[in-house]
Amino acid sequence: MATLTTGASSTFDIPTTQIGRIAERVQNQSVLATLSPERPTVYGNVQAVKMSRKPRAQIVAEGAQKSSDTAAWDTVTASPIKFQTTVRMTDEVRWVDQDHRLLIVDDLVNALGESAARAVDLIGIHGINPITGTRAASVTSYLNQTTNRTTAGASPTDELIAAVGAIAGGRYQATGIALDNGYAFGLATEQYADGRDRNPGMGFGSDVQNWKGLHVATSSTVSGQPEAPDTKLRALAGDYTQVRWGFQRRFPVEVIEYGDPDGGGDLKGNNQIAYRVEGVIYVAIFDLDAFAAVDAPTTP
Repeated sequence: MATLTTGASSTFDIPTTQIGRIAERVQNQSVLATLSPERPTVYGNVQAVKMSRKPRAQIVAEGAQKSSDTAAWDTVTASPIKFQTTVRMTDEVRWVDQDHRLLIVDDLVNALGESAARAVDLIGIHGINPITGTRAASVTSYLNQTTNRTTAGASPTDELIAAVGAIAGGRYQATGIALDNGYAFGLATEQYADGRDRNPGMGFGSDVQNWKGLHVATSSTVSGQPEAPDTKLRALAGDYTQVRWGFQRRFPVEVIEYGDPDGGGDLKGNNQIAYRVEGVIYVAIFDLDAFAAVDAPTTP
């Protein structure tokens, strides 16, 4: 059972199933987690390595000398990025009976899990600090920095084909697409001039998982809203094997009873307690050319 222990700052005892639900919400609600499996690491700078040139075979004539070939490796270093979510609540939450308290824990776990999932996307795709909605100076590399860009118009299908083609024309092959909710609706409901659906079977685009053989994930984090002003990004097609991300520290949930943990005033003086969840992630991007963006037109 969940308990609220006493003390200036103490760990919030949540059953293992609850902790698992936080991780599950990250997997289910983050487009980056959906399209690129998490690779946890130990804390510290991460140096990811990939083979940029594979050795090539040689045709050998009878009695001829065999030669060797070389392999080349690219490395990318990603620094730890720490984020946290703090929620203040009235301290009367501690006075309710155990059943009511568990309902509050459910709501809290859901909210913290959602904030963590959205943080993964906002950091990895946009380099945004979720609480301010502005670019974070500590995040120097994020997916929306790609220079492969297409402007959205009247045909989401044609625009996505152009984005995927921009990648296929290089060294990569797209494996997935992240879609903004509204753009997914436009894609799913697009029709030919005679009224036939261009993308049959996609419904209204709310639960799309596949488009022309590519994995699809849909979320408002693609546009960055509501945490940030509209970034104008509507879709991000890419070879998601070219991004590595993962947690280095997992969601310690803490209840804080005293002091001023967030600059909002003394907790006791305001009859409040605070709940806090923190995490540390890394995001390593091998090559931004492996991604192509579709942007909404900029209004003059």
